[in-house]
Amino acid sequence: MSRIVTFTNLFPSAVVPTHGLFVYERMRRVAARTGLAWRVVAPVPNVWWPLRSAAYRQWAKVPPLEVWQGVPIVHPRYRHWPGLSQRRQATAMARGAYPAVQLLSARGRIVLDAHYLWPDGVAAGLLARDLGVPFTLTARGSDLNVLANDPVIAAAIAEAAGRAFACCAVSSALGDTFAAVTGLARARIRDVRNGVDLERFQPGEVAAARTQLGLPVGPRLVLGIGRLVTGKGFAVAAQAVARLGADVQFVLVGDGPERAAIAAALPSTRFLGALPPDGVATACRAADVLVLPSEREGWPNVVTEALACGLPVVASRVGGIPQILGDPVPPGLGALVEPRDVDGLTAALQRVLAQPADRAGVRRFAERYGWDEPVATLAEVFQRALEGA
Repeated sequence: MSRIVTFTNLFPSAVVPTHGLFVYERMRRVAARTGLAWRVVAPVPNVWWPLRSAAYRQWAKVPPLEVWQGVPIVHPRYRHWPGLSQRRQATAMARGAYPAVQLLSARGRIVLDAHYLWPDGVAAGLLARDLGVPFTLTARGSDLNVLANDPVIAAAIAEAAGRAFACCAVSSALGDTFAAVTGLARARIRDVRNGVDLERFQPGEVAAARTQLGLPVGPRLVLGIGRLVTGKGFAVAAQAVARLGADVQFVLVGDGPERAAIAAALPSTRFLGALPPDGVATACRAADVLVLPSEREGWPNVVTEALACGLPVVASRVGGIPQILGDPVPPGLGALVEPRDVDGLTAALQRVLAQPADRAGVRRFAERYGWDEPVATLAEVFQRALEGA
């Protein structure tokens, strides 16, 4: 039996059900289109208990084997020393995952489908070399924009990419970076964007959505969705919203270490915490504009999800965001600003909030970002990889 084996730490589990949902949404559709069996190997770092942060303590609870949403998953452990073993992480991951991947390859032809280039993609390349199986790589953002700034890691990514059956990037900008880091010809890197679930994310009744989330019906709402970390720029967004007046409120979906800084910049910020996808869709229906003032991005799914709900977007001109919105941005869809520019962000939010809402028009624009196109591309890649395995 031929199988696609997704190899990544970016995958949901019973313990962290929202982690890496974008990989699940992508690959479940590819598996359905190809009719191929699909398995997941999602390695988990084994950190010495005195060094375990809250995140690593949570990871330790992930079971060795599970079936999540009907998908069989193996969670092999590998030794990791936070802050000390980053350059050795891919080798450790490959060593820990070898028995699980070897067993799958012994049962029939497989293609390894690796997401995130370091350490996951490089580890998959090591396993593929040792087991004689094809593998693909998908770059997603900070793997190239941040981690590849380390020359040792960049060299390991380049070596793996040179042997991969296919190299993919989720946006054109990231594909350019992939080529620059690895030295591969740009034509060797396929731009395969993420899609959006157009059934789940669609416009709805605003007042009902606000009531469901316990939000006030009267004020205009600026919505932020994502990890509350410095690179997402939500503290900058809080400063901008603070200038817009008392009839505009800031609502955030997500958790992270920047929560205190955001609350200090705008004490009235409403924190909804992490929400499942249906909750994110409800939040988009409740808001008047999405704000994403990131310092860097790959292909931020929250942008296409908001657009599919009819919500205009004000976001940074970084990564794949201009590819999604267009540059210049068509009327009614929102605006692009530079990162860390509080004045520019304030003006853009004022301008978008002053425009009459056209949720139906924004939704029509978003429909170009459904899953059909990327899934068809990926299905063809995996079928060719297995034919030559």
